[in-house]
Amino acid sequence: MQGVLYLQSSYSMLKSLIPLKDLVDYSLTNNYKFIALTDESLHGFKELFDLTKDLPIKPIVGLPIEVLEPNQTKFLVYLKNKEGYENFFKLSSMKELGHKFSLYDLVTYQKGLIFVSSGFDSLINKTIIYGNELEAVNYLDQYSTLFDDFYVGVSSNHQIDLNITLPFLSINLKNKFKILPVHQTNYLLEEDKKVYEAFIKIDNSKNELLTNEKRSFIKIDELNDIYNNYPKVKESLDNFLNSITFIYPKINFRMPKFDTPNNLSEKEYLSNLSLAGLKRRLQINDITNKELVNKYIKRLEEELKVIDQVGFNDYFLIVYDFILYAKKNGVLVGPGRGSAAGSLVSYSLGITDVDPIKYNLMFERFLNPNRVTMPDIDIDFPDNKRDFVIDYVRNKYGNNHICSISTFSTLAVRSSVRDIARVLNVKQDRLVGIINAVLNGKVEESDLETKEVALIASKIEGLYRQTGTHAAGIILSDNDLTKSIPLQKGPFSFMQSQYDAQTLEELGLIKIDFLGIKNLAIIKEILENLLKRNIKIDLDRLNLEDEKTFKLLSSGDTTGIFQLESYGMRNVLQKLKPSNFEDIVATLALFRPGPMANIDVYIKRKEGAKFNYLHDDLKDILKSTYGIIIYQEQIMEIAKVFAGYSLFDADSLRAGISKKNLGILENERIKFINGSIKKGYDKKLANDIFEYILKFADYGFNRSHSVSYSLVAYQMAYLKANHYLEFMRVLLNSVIGNENQTTIYLDELKQMGFKIYAPDLNLSTNKYLIYKGGVIMPLTQVKGIGLKTYESLVSRRGNQKFTSYNDIKERLKYDINQSQLSNLIYSGALDFLNLNRKTLIENISYETVLAEKIIKDYIFNIVSDYSFVDNQKYEKESLGYNVKFDILHVIKRLEKNNKKILLIDKINLKNPGIYQTCGIIINKKLHTTKKGSKMMFIELSDSKNQLDILVFDRLIESVTEIDKNKIIVITIKKDIYQGRDSYILESINEIL
Repeated sequence: MQGVLYLQSSYSMLKSLIPLKDLVDYSLTNNYKFIALTDESLHGFKELFDLTKDLPIKPIVGLPIEVLEPNQTKFLVYLKNKEGYENFFKLSSMKELGHKFSLYDLVTYQKGLIFVSSGFDSLINKTIIYGNELEAVNYLDQYSTLFDDFYVGVSSNHQIDLNITLPFLSINLKNKFKILPVHQTNYLLEEDKKVYEAFIKIDNSKNELLTNEKRSFIKIDELNDIYNNYPKVKESLDNFLNSITFIYPKINFRMPKFDTPNNLSEKEYLSNLSLAGLKRRLQINDITNKELVNKYIKRLEEELKVIDQVGFNDYFLIVYDFILYAKKNGVLVGPGRGSAAGSLVSYSLGITDVDPIKYNLMFERFLNPNRVTMPDIDIDFPDNKRDFVIDYVRNKYGNNHICSISTFSTLAVRSSVRDIARVLNVKQDRLVGIINAVLNGKVEESDLETKEVALIASKIEGLYRQTGTHAAGIILSDNDLTKSIPLQKGPFSFMQSQYDAQTLEELGLIKIDFLGIKNLAIIKEILENLLKRNIKIDLDRLNLEDEKTFKLLSSGDTTGIFQLESYGMRNVLQKLKPSNFEDIVATLALFRPGPMANIDVYIKRKEGAKFNYLHDDLKDILKSTYGIIIYQEQIMEIAKVFAGYSLFDADSLRAGISKKNLGILENERIKFINGSIKKGYDKKLANDIFEYILKFADYGFNRSHSVSYSLVAYQMAYLKANHYLEFMRVLLNSVIGNENQTTIYLDELKQMGFKIYAPDLNLSTNKYLIYKGGVIMPLTQVKGIGLKTYESLVSRRGNQKFTSYNDIKERLKYDINQSQLSNLIYSGALDFLNLNRKTLIENISYETVLAEKIIKDYIFNIVSDYSFVDNQKYEKESLGYNVKFDILHVIKRLEKNNKKILLIDKINLKNPGIYQTCGIIINKKLHTTKKGSKMMFIELSDSKNQLDILVFDRLIESVTEIDKNKIIVITIKKDIYQGRDSYILESINEIL
């Protein structure tokens, strides 16, 4: 025997413990002559052929398919030859789409395929085992007649199949039907069975193996023992193997052919468009200097030549076309991303909006014929318009020529432990302890439960759990993808490849990244809102030397600004104080692990610290970055100037250095030094320069990308600096539902002196609006008021405002329940009625609506309002933020009386001293010392931060008497005790 059918790898997700490479290696070690990979999907199809390419083992690919009509059964479908390639993919796609197979579906697509009944779980074997032998023979005759190539599978997973089915087929039926050995294999060793039984329950707790079922790898000796008396099985297997001639095809994948006008070739049309686009760009930017114009034209011609050489004409035309469509339909397209921004053709066509000559960007970094892999163009769209553009591409090129890309998520340590603990019914209160023990490698020998979880989790870690979708990548091809690669259902109206991006790239398919960027949607909305106020801003003509913008950047007030929002980045901006656009470009490139070490050096040199260049010829290259190599393009330029590299070779040098291959490094060193010597530099200098390149090679960033994203960052900073309130309004609208981000943005508005208005049932919409020099919150910010409820409220409101509490209850009684109404009250949405919130709650019942309407002397129950603290609590719970009942208001009121009050977070930043603060005591703890004296520890909260304060004996009684619902103004002494801040209560100044 040469092996068995029905081997499954970990691509059969949550069904097999065996990574595909392990399966190949183990099969080879155990003298298998073939691998019949029969996964539930075809994710490992190409990989199998790659792994076995130079091995003495035959790759065979199959697919298990359940048939429901006319009778329920299962077949293993194997790819026989080239003719079956498309049919195989067709059946796979049908399975992935959840198709309910009939027997006749398989018959329809049977050419080039082999059908094997699946063994123990097939209708044939079950019928034989149950003793209905004549019925089984009828099924066998039917399948043999319908299928051109049919075999009967016998499972060695189940002894009963070997004891009953095999003798019946071989002896009783005298080998009338061809028999094949089937052994569903999902783990390698029998000792892994317990792990496997737990593993399959991750997917479904009801999954289990049958009694005495074996799915471990079966060895050749055992196979020979089983089938020793059945020579016809070996003969059938030999025939099966000999009949399979399929080898993985080399398909020449191409981009779709772009439909050009007037019978122009793609090359001619791209050239015409590029030249026309370049002239428009030069005219807009008022570039008329003849020498400079010729520089642009020459570079354009050189780029077009390379693009044609590598067969990228269609690619550029396709990208140009859908970006043009997007812009014509009002979609804001990002100025560029990645190395594509280094292309003048891209700039001329409007694919990017970054002038590569102005910013000294290199086409060779983007498209290098010497590079093994071709690049792709990444395009940023607003996240709410990305699918709109993708849908245009789908309609233009057809469903069969576009697909999304699969990704594979694996079981990590933490998730593995959690899943296995659930499967093994570990008590919830032990889960965190077990996870920590496993993660920290501190599993105690006596803790058998944790040991078991840890063992099983370690065996499944790294296995595939599920497929996902590549965040941005879309494949376009002139080839019919349904006939070329295995597909599955994806998130779009078209299919998704079962392969990942790397596999698709290896096949020669080219990816286009359509990225959805929220910041572009924010910019677009701000521009549209400003235009409604007759303020028109042209991003292409934006002043990149705006004083207010750089003042904002230097202050670090970059909340909400693309790439510049993090705490660390804000600190860098405050220290660096950008004064020109190049500073922003450098900051984005430097603010990464590794290059961060150069930030302080950059700042010092920018401020005037002296430094030396290794050679004067480095000045022109490194002057803008103060002698520091920050960009990959600088490495390329140095190689060109010092060693005479072409920029294509310089890009290869850059890529080679990054791989850390010692052989490549040594070869490049020799080449660099020899080239430098030829150009008249001495050997020592050449070696020093090469070492200098090596030092910064890891840190070098793609300048094209940094310039592109700096432009987006600058645009947002400009809008914030010059149209602050509009910027913040749109920013807030972008995070509705995100309480944490909303709080950050609202806090900033307050700190900048702008007023925040609570939602108003008569005025608010589902968005933040500019109102009376501040912003008014949306009704959808209120807990329980979703979009559907909001639409009902607005519909009832119409053009007629609510005039009274009874009017509100009468008109809204069928739209909102009392819980939703109470949240509206607590949020302040009914404050326009000039009734306190507790009074509104006391009279909330809908049952009084009729009484209030018809009884003239109906008594409305007026009560005193809640305390400040209670109102604060209810407002925060209903709105997620305190607008009216905020301690900041208390502080401002006190400051009007010349009292200097600091919030807790400000005190934390201060040096030791005496300070006043205010808040609510949320915790008190009395303590008696060994000497019998008393002290108290209190926790003060200002609703955002807490402070632990020590109270000595003389003030304990005063603190004890304070109601927890009262705001107190206190004086505290800040000191340092054992290296930590300590706070002591000095006095209680006021109780509010």
